[in-house]
Amino acid sequence: MRDLAILIPARNEMFLARTVEDILAHSEADTEVIVILDGPTSHAYPMDDRRARVVQLGEPIGQRAATNLAARMADARYLMKLDAHCAVGQGFDRILLEDMQEGWTLTPMMYNLHAFDWVCPACGERLYQGPTPPGCPSCGGAMERDMLWRAKPHPETTAMRFDRDLRFQYWSAFKRRQQGDLVETMSLLGACWMVSRERYWELGLCDEGH
Repeated sequence: MRDLAILIPARNEMFLARTVEDILAHSEADTEVIVILDGPTSHAYPMDDRRARVVQLGEPIGQRAATNLAARMADARYLMKLDAHCAVGQGFDRILLEDMQEGWTLTPMMYNLHAFDWVCPACGERLYQGPTPPGCPSCGGAMERDMLWRAKPHPETTAMRFDRDLRFQYWSAFKRRQQGDLVETMSLLGACWMVSRERYWELGLCDEGH
């Protein structure tokens, strides 16, 4: 049995291959990656690493069902759900496993990913990542994607909540009460979390009835 299985449900995700490559390059534990391609895709995913398995579904079944399918395939003590457009730190799996305790749901410190900029080859104009611009705002030329793939230094995501208007956002007052690197949080983003395989099924974390 492996230490950790990373479950990635992906529907036509353009950064999936880069995400898996990043995981494998920074892993320091006995970790496998299980990718469920949730329906047809226009992106190619050539992965020939024994630590990564890719399952292509002919028709989409939804994120929760795809994650559960990956969980049933996993042969690991712990399961981590991860979005298909993420980068990870060196030894992320070893670090999380060293702190992990039974009965916990653990999530790493999360930062915003600066994946790319739009750059104009003609004049050098640079725009922050976003939808494809219609043209360079300076000279009208075509913009090209310049891959950066790095974490922004701020904000550090350790405290989130729904406010009185039911907006999910950073909770600065609670964050100021947190001390140290290993802290409790009352809610978390769905981008990445880790549990034991028993707890995953016990809590029904990806209840397909929703």
